[in-house]
Amino acid sequence: MLEHKAELVFWPHRLTPDNIQEAAAANIIVSFIYSDLSQKVLDLIPNLKGIATMSVGYDHIAIDETAKRGIIVSNVPAYGPNTVAEHTIALLLSLSRNIVPSVERTREGIYEYAGLTGWDVMGKTIGIIGTGKIGAHVIRIAWGLGMKIIAYDPKPNQTLVDHFGVEYAPFESVLQNSDVISLHCPGSKENAHILGKEQFATMKKGVVILNTARGCLIDPQALIEALNQGIVSQAGIDVLEDEGMLKEEKQFFSEYFALKDYQTGMADHELMRDPRVLITPHNAFNSREALKNILQTTVMNVEGMLNGDPINVVVK
Repeated sequence: MLEHKAELVFWPHRLTPDNIQEAAAANIIVSFIYSDLSQKVLDLIPNLKGIATMSVGYDHIAIDETAKRGIIVSNVPAYGPNTVAEHTIALLLSLSRNIVPSVERTREGIYEYAGLTGWDVMGKTIGIIGTGKIGAHVIRIAWGLGMKIIAYDPKPNQTLVDHFGVEYAPFESVLQNSDVISLHCPGSKENAHILGKEQFATMKKGVVILNTARGCLIDPQALIEALNQGIVSQAGIDVLEDEGMLKEEKQFFSEYFALKDYQTGMADHELMRDPRVLITPHNAFNSREALKNILQTTVMNVEGMLNGDPINVVVK
């Protein structure tokens, strides 16, 4: 129960160095992943004591700096892992049965299935990279669809082996032997571009790539090349490497983005236009149930900070 009075101020846009003056007096900031909470921004919020991010990920926050300054950072560790998993499988089934072109054709008044032949997921091998909460739900659903499941995770989950027959294997082996590869690992520096030119070259020809985790996990230019070479036949993507820039195209000309960011953005735009690729706008989390969980957890995180008993604290 909240014991302290707090003044709430809401803004309809993300926090950036351009509008930081609005929040300069804040003691606690509630943000989503699109807000910039880098060292440069933190320098301009001298009274900041806490950050409650409405997300699992916190790579938009300068965690090293918050630790030095004694700023508490709380996240939403599990708002709906099944929600993201269901979106992942929705992308897979949409690709396998050509759902989007089928719907587009019938809306144009053409009731004809020629050229829309799909493929069965049953019997295919799906490689899961990361078997945490979301990856585990993808495994559960894929098992129900009759898929063979192989996986890579530094910390294998024996329960998944026992219940769903998951075969854990080295990362390279999973890439080489999967018909479908689905990413469910964090967007850390160590994981940046874990799927790049070298990794795509080892995959089965015709592999399908799914990413509902973090955009930085895939080198977009390498993915485009793999599509054009026929290595990747289809891709279902809910996250792009530089979503913040793509969400506001005027920021292509901002001083806050380097040349490499422009190049990444252009590659991502090319993926958006490719008919072999389904891209959704970071929508995997967006169910009524998950949104309710996010709000409830965020309120509890803020109350914990105000009451001196923080919960869901991110530890570097």
